[in-house]
Amino acid sequence: MDNDEPQIARSFYKIARFSGQIVGIWPQHKRSLLSNLLCGFAFVVILLGAVGENLYGFLNLSNLVTALEAFCPGSTKAVCVLKLAMFFLHHRQWHEIVQRLRGMLWHNRGQQAQQLLVGRSTVANRLSLLLLSSGSVTNTAFNSQPLIMGLYRWWSQLPGRIDLPFNIILPAFATESQLFPFTYLILTCSGFCTVFTFSFVDGFFLCSCLYISGVFRVLQQDIRQVFADLHDGDSIEAFTPSINARIRLQLGQIVERHNAIIDLCTDLTAQFTVIVLMHFLSAAFVLCSTILDIMLNTSSLSGLTYICYTVAAMTQLFLYCYGGNHVSESSAAVADTLYEMEWYKCDATTRKIILMILRRSQRAKTIAVPFFTPSLPAFSSILSTTGSYITLLKTFL
Repeated sequence: MDNDEPQIARSFYKIARFSGQIVGIWPQHKRSLLSNLLCGFAFVVILLGAVGENLYGFLNLSNLVTALEAFCPGSTKAVCVLKLAMFFLHHRQWHEIVQRLRGMLWHNRGQQAQQLLVGRSTVANRLSLLLLSSGSVTNTAFNSQPLIMGLYRWWSQLPGRIDLPFNIILPAFATESQLFPFTYLILTCSGFCTVFTFSFVDGFFLCSCLYISGVFRVLQQDIRQVFADLHDGDSIEAFTPSINARIRLQLGQIVERHNAIIDLCTDLTAQFTVIVLMHFLSAAFVLCSTILDIMLNTSSLSGLTYICYTVAAMTQLFLYCYGGNHVSESSAAVADTLYEMEWYKCDATTRKIILMILRRSQRAKTIAVPFFTPSLPAFSSILSTTGSYITLLKTFL
């Protein structure tokens, strides 16, 4: 690493960057041919899975277990098609957001600030790795199950049959003996491309939120520093004109940084609005479907697969809510930090600046989309809604 780079550079979007480069959607100002080819391939195979699996589910609604086994991965892939398209079509806007966030993180080079930012980045990367791992395990279980069942039938000398990793509608020629290995490979790629896509997009959201939360926290440290060591003890009842001038100068810089963070948060929200909205709209259905699959499935192997799927789906939803919650809390905490300072010792002009920052901070910045605001209470609400859906559906079974 370059000696001029801060500590945060080592972990900046580490896991999300890896996943995004695999499917060719890591934000770049000018996309390379390789990135376009990877993105095009990922889009085609994920779209194939989304259309074929959801169509299979609709055609087999008479068998609830079979339909749910198709709808679960099919709905996830449908949302991933949207995520992939949004990042591809707006790659320059995403690149600009990354560069602006990089500038804020690189600007705060103090040891205390870097330790705080690296701590947030470490948490974000660990949770992103958890999502990537749970998704990979789930997809591996889907792809391994037909092979294990085929091996079991061969060992037990039972009649063979054609099984694919996912319940999907395909043209008849795709399952013929000559093309079956190729079809199986394509569906396997569809699953892994889906995993890397949602690992990147959801991980990108989480990292961005925790980085924004981190710079809000660094801003609070700087506010405390403005009022630190201005005098000894409480011997001064009011700050002198020179101290007030010094405070106003430093607060002016803080106002500019505060506005820049809020503007970045607003732009990130605008870019993620459709993605977060569609993810939240599908979250309760996906969780409900996976849990019902576990309850209704008589195969222990399939049940284990859908337990992994449930863990991955809940991790996805949790990352959005965890990230959004950190942004709103750290944004509101700026006001608390200001109120704790000795603002009452400043003159009227300085207090007006403090009041301006205080009023804007009291309106906590959130990653709000229509009908939803990602937060931990929202996570709890969706889980509760999922439980209600399951209870209702059980009465019809």
